[in-house]
Amino acid sequence: MDEKEKINIIKQIQDSNVLICISFSGAGFQFLNDILKLEGASKCLLNAEIPYSEESLNQNFQIYKPFITRENTKKLAKVSLDKFSKMTNKNILISIGCMGSIKTYYEKKGDEKAWIYFMTSDQQEYCYYLRFLNAHYEMFDGTTTEYRKHQDELINITILASIGDFISNNYKFSTQISDEFHTVKLDSKPAYELHSNPPKFII
Repeated sequence: MDEKEKINIIKQIQDSNVLICISFSGAGFQFLNDILKLEGASKCLLNAEIPYSEESLNQNFQIYKPFITRENTKKLAKVSLDKFSKMTNKNILISIGCMGSIKTYYEKKGDEKAWIYFMTSDQQEYCYYLRFLNAHYEMFDGTTTEYRKHQDELINITILASIGDFISNNYKFSTQISDEFHTVKLDSKPAYELHSNPPKFII
């Protein structure tokens, strides 16, 4: 997704009946950056919270280890939904939770991954699970900072595309639950696995 496509989706959001709340921890920040850098953000962005530390997650959201799970990400989305859903009037509130563990300066145990969870004021839910593949890291010559930005941009694109599809589909997320996943390639190399609305027994 190029810059022009992103701007078009953000303008589509601004001109729609959608209001957005976000609660992001560990990943997803490029989405907030893109929303804020374009004039008119106040048309669609209602609230943003970034509980980054373990203490903040524990005390303010009752989220504990292991952090990067479907249920914890849903909890992030639900807290904002409960807090702001009465302020939407005739608009539809989308509360977005995102929790991720992406590339950093030290070696992490386990997968680099992210959950994205959407909840709406008219009781719709949809989620994504992304698992980043190490083979793609080689393209960045071992540059951690650039690869981290790249991972966060992939999360950003997933969020933007999902909201764009939601609006285009008459403000509806897909109701299908799928145990399939897609391996997304960039420059012919596998970059990440994307699970769209997986059933709970899969992940």
